[in-house]
Amino acid sequence: MSGYTLGVDVGTSRTAAAVWRDGRATTVNLGDRADTIPSAVLLRSDGALLVGDAAVRRGVLEPERLARGFKRRMGDPTGLLLGDDQLDPVELTGAVLRHVVDTVREREGGEPDHVTLTHPATWGALRRDLLVEAAAHARLTDVGLLVEPVAAAVHYAALDRLPVGAVVAVYDLGGGTFDATVVVRTPEGYELRGEPGGDEHIGGEDVDEAVLRHVVAALGRAWTSLDTQDPAVLAALAAVRDQSVLAKEALSSDVEAVVPVLLPGLTRQVRITRGELETAIRIDVLRTVDTLARTVASAGVRPADLHAVLLTGGSSRIPLVSELIAAEIGAPVVVDAHPKYAVCLGAALSAAGRILPSTAPAPARPADAPAASTVSPVIFPGAAGEGATTDGGGAAVRLLGDDEADAVPAGEERHLLAAPEPQGVVVVATPQEAGVVAPVDEAVRTREVRGALRHLASRDEVEITWTGDRRRGALLALGVLVAVVAVVGALVAVSLARGG
Repeated sequence: MSGYTLGVDVGTSRTAAAVWRDGRATTVNLGDRADTIPSAVLLRSDGALLVGDAAVRRGVLEPERLARGFKRRMGDPTGLLLGDDQLDPVELTGAVLRHVVDTVREREGGEPDHVTLTHPATWGALRRDLLVEAAAHARLTDVGLLVEPVAAAVHYAALDRLPVGAVVAVYDLGGGTFDATVVVRTPEGYELRGEPGGDEHIGGEDVDEAVLRHVVAALGRAWTSLDTQDPAVLAALAAVRDQSVLAKEALSSDVEAVVPVLLPGLTRQVRITRGELETAIRIDVLRTVDTLARTVASAGVRPADLHAVLLTGGSSRIPLVSELIAAEIGAPVVVDAHPKYAVCLGAALSAAGRILPSTAPAPARPADAPAASTVSPVIFPGAAGEGATTDGGGAAVRLLGDDEADAVPAGEERHLLAAPEPQGVVVVATPQEAGVVAPVDEAVRTREVRGALRHLASRDEVEITWTGDRRRGALLALGVLVAVVAVVGALVAVSLARGG
C-alpha cells in the first residue's frame, strides 16, 4: 500500500483533517454529520475522555465536565476545571489530536508517513512548543508545524495555480478567532510578509450568539421563565442553539431563515432575515476588515498589488464579509468553495512535499478524478446581465472561465457561493502543482510525555440497570417509550397547526 500524509487543523471551535495519497487530498470523516468535529473534550466520572460530538452530547447534561475553546488557553498555566479535576489545554488538545490520528490510522490501515499540524501565524515559540507537546499526547513522534495562512494559500494554489510572485491576503474567520496575514508565493514555496494580525475574541460563535439573541428577544418572557435545571429543558435549549447555527449558515445563501423552537410548553418558529443578522454583526465584521487593512499595510503592499483576498474559515461565507472587504480594501475577493477544509487540505498537500521530493515524478492522476477547476461563480453588484442568474439576494452571478476570472478588476467581488457542506472534499493535485517545491513546514521531533495518558473512550455509552422484577421493568420501559412518542407527536402536531 502506498504511503500517505496527514494534515490536521485543530481550530478553536472545530477540528478538521485531510490525507494525501497518490495525487489526491481528501478530507477525513471525523464527525457524526460532517467531516469536522467540535473541538471539545469531556472528562467522564470514570476518568475517560470523550472527544468531539460525543463530548458535546454528554455535555448537555454535564456542562461542568465539558471543555471548549481551549485553543485560546494554550500557554495559560491555570488549566480548566472539569468536574473535580484540572486539565491543561495541552492535554485537551492532545486528546483531540489523538482521536483524529486514531481515526485516520484505522481508516488508512497504517501510520502516516508525515503529519503536519497547523497553527495561527500570531503564535510565538511558546505556543508552538506546546502544540508539539500536544502531539506527543497523541503518540506522534515527528510532526511538521505550518502556519494556517500558508496552508490556505497552498490549497488555493492547487485550485487556481497561484503564480510565482503573487501576493495573497488571507482573511481567516473561524469559529472562535480571526486572523489576517499576507502570503507571497516564492520560487521555493511560500513566505509571510509583514506583521500578522488577528483577534482571538471574534469568530463564528459570536454570529451564532447574535442569532440566538434574536430568538430570545422574539420569545421574551416565555424564554426567561424556562427552568434551566430541568434536563429536558437543557436538551431542548441545546437543540435551539444547533438550529440557530443552521439558520446562520442558511443566511449565507438565502435572505431569510427560520429557527424552530421546540421547548417544553413552548413551540414557535422565529424568523430572521439576512439584514437583521448583518445589522447585529456589522461592527464586529468592520473590526476584522480594519485589522486586514492594517496587516496589508504592514506588509508594504498596495491593495491593487494583491492577487486576491482569500477568505477561509467557515464564517467567511457570510456575504457581509466579502462585501465590506471589497468596498474597504478594493481588491478581488475569493471565497474558498469549502472554507472549513482549506487549511487541513493545504496541510496534507504540504506534508506530501516531505515524501514526494521535487525531483521525483508526479504520481499519475486518478482516472476517476478530473483536474482541479478554476471555473467559479463571480458576483457583480447590480442587475443580472447576459448569461447570469441571481443568488437569491439580488446579486448577479455568472460563471467565468480561467481567463475571465483573472481579468476581474480590483475592487469587484469574486465570491464562490456557499453550497451544502459535503462529506469527502477532494482536491486532485501534487505538492508541485500547489507550489510546494520544497518543504514548507517546520519538522519537529516530540518528547516523551511524562505520566500516564488518559484513556480515550471510543463512544459515549449510557447504561440503564433495572434491579426489580424483569416483567415489570419491561412494561415500565414500554410505557415510558409510548409516553415519549405521544409527547413528540403532540408537539409536532401543535407545530404544524401553528405553522399553518
